[in-house]
Amino acid sequence: MLRHAKARSPVKNSRRLLLIVWIFVAIVVGLLAFAYYSFGLMSAARAYVGGEGLWSKSQKDAVLALSRYVSEQRPQDYQAFQDALKVSLGDREARLELEKPNPDLQIAAHGFLEGRNHAEDIDGMIRLYRSFRTVPELRKAITVWNAADAHMDQLIILGEQIRSASQGSSMDDARRRTFQAQLTHINSQLTPLEDEFSYALGEISRRTKTILGFVMVLVATVLLAVAYMVSRRVVRQNERYQRALLDSEKQLRGMLQFAPLPIIIVSLPDNLVTYANDRALAQFNTSMAELLGFTAQDFYVDREERTRIVEALRAHGTVRDWEVQLQDKKGKAFWVLLSSRRLLLGGRECLLTALNNIDERKQAQEEMRHRAFHDELTGLPNRAMFMDTLSRTLHRAERKKACFSILFVDLDHFKSVNDKYGHSVGDLLLQEVALRVRQSVREGDLVARLGGDEFVILVEDDGSADEVSQIAKKIQTVLEPIHTLGEHQLRVTASVGISRYPQDGTDMDALLRNADSAMYRVKEDGRNNFQFHSTY
Repeated sequence: MLRHAKARSPVKNSRRLLLIVWIFVAIVVGLLAFAYYSFGLMSAARAYVGGEGLWSKSQKDAVLALSRYVSEQRPQDYQAFQDALKVSLGDREARLELEKPNPDLQIAAHGFLEGRNHAEDIDGMIRLYRSFRTVPELRKAITVWNAADAHMDQLIILGEQIRSASQGSSMDDARRRTFQAQLTHINSQLTPLEDEFSYALGEISRRTKTILGFVMVLVATVLLAVAYMVSRRVVRQNERYQRALLDSEKQLRGMLQFAPLPIIIVSLPDNLVTYANDRALAQFNTSMAELLGFTAQDFYVDREERTRIVEALRAHGTVRDWEVQLQDKKGKAFWVLLSSRRLLLGGRECLLTALNNIDERKQAQEEMRHRAFHDELTGLPNRAMFMDTLSRTLHRAERKKACFSILFVDLDHFKSVNDKYGHSVGDLLLQEVALRVRQSVREGDLVARLGGDEFVILVEDDGSADEVSQIAKKIQTVLEPIHTLGEHQLRVTASVGISRYPQDGTDMDALLRNADSAMYRVKEDGRNNFQFHSTY
């Protein structure tokens, strides 16, 4: 009987957990739907408040423009009057259409657009008007809105009268004063209505916010109460199964604690660390209490690598000896061989991962690689790395029909420095020259030391010979200041030979040979200069 209960428990537990999940999903979806609806209403209310500002401003602008037209009779003032009217008339068109039993929503939308309302707000404004126009606050605002129509009609008629008078001969000073008085009267009638309309819209916005906030709290409370009661019942039924699993988990943790490698257990649904043995805690420089707040991704230098490992686990169930770079709590990176497999622990799908630290081996490999491709004295790339980079650059240039240049740099009279001051001073000089040359080129250009006092620069994607000439000149400029090397002060110059792809060669040997040839031509012509191979 006990075995039978244990066999059914995982299935029952999964169903109970699934029920809880769906309950909370329903709550979240319901709250999000209501919140979306509420935010839409609030946005529409704010749009009406903003539209009211445009409406009020357009009326004042219309009165002001018509007043200027009476005084100066400039056509542009009358045009400004008509343009300002379009805002109020557009809003009126939308309102009148929405008052109909079966309104044409396209006409209403066109009216709101004419009223300079934002296109994204118009659907919400239409819904708010149609759904809540019987609400007292909104009805009051609409009544004030309607009351302004008569005064706007008076303003339109007066504008036409002023226009006719200006085109005839009846616009004398007395007539102007009469028109100005009429404009003042209409404006005095509109201003209180604008203020009342603005106040009514503000009341609507505040009332909407209060009601929606109360309803949202009420709905959330009811839903959460239901969820609490259901969840409490399910959780109580689940406690027996959890207690049964506890003993087996303790035994597993005890076994893992004495494992010879760092071991971590991560919960797959949320990627949270649920267990780490002492070796893992030491490896990540943390405590168990601190580690429980981390996700698996927090320990990956490249978080995308974690995604690739999980995908491999889903495909094959296990991964073995996956080389990856991790980091401890303080951000110190190290390399490991990672082996992981999926398992069910405490009713949850988890990953059990063992780590084998190979940081020292990786560092040794990286150091060997660096030594193989870099000059030991200057730290610059050496001949091997330069030739490899040149080969790849040549292939890219062939595909893309691009250009690049090689600058062959040879120090002038360097042998005399070694003879006079010794090789130790000569080495210091080469280090200083390497530093200055590297600082004189672009970020993406490669500077390498071929040997002795010979340096070479690979300039990719060069635009013209002038651009390469500027680099050569800059190299000679940075070498001009005196080099202070201990108690010695030395001045050094360089001869630079330049070959360009493709005009000076289409293979590596030809390009290097021609750059070297151009450099020796500079030597023959007096040194301390540069020369393109293609110019001689």
